[in-house]
Amino acid sequence: MEPVQKEVILCCLEHHCYIIDEIIQDLRLDVCVFDIKLILHEAITNAHYHGNNRDCKKQIYVRYMLKDKHLKIQVEDCGDGIRKLAFPDKIDNLHLLDEGGRGLYLIRCLSDNVEMINNTIYIDKDVSNPIL
Repeated sequence: MEPVQKEVILCCLEHHCYIIDEIIQDLRLDVCVFDIKLILHEAITNAHYHGNNRDCKKQIYVRYMLKDKHLKIQVEDCGDGIRKLAFPDKIDNLHLLDEGGRGLYLIRCLSDNVEMINNTIYIDKDVSNPIL
């Protein structure tokens, strides 16, 4: 498998589903497609709503690299960044159906490693085995 490394720039969420589908096509993966789509959707949505405060003039940078069945994703917004962000390891049953608050949890559950540094979320995923 040939390595893939690219960057995509978005403004707003107008075409983000189409762009996510293009990223999936570009990666040419047969496994983990649902996981990667959901990770990208949640990370991009969080960048727009929370990082860029829904400002469509601010860009979202999506960088991805696939090499040797290891996928690295970075989603960077134009916000001020976050000093310390906790990725929840569970969701309380009382808040399971809340309007928001599950995105970071889902990203954490579907990734091998996730970290937020300033205004960029770094996500690592092993795509060699579809079942974790």
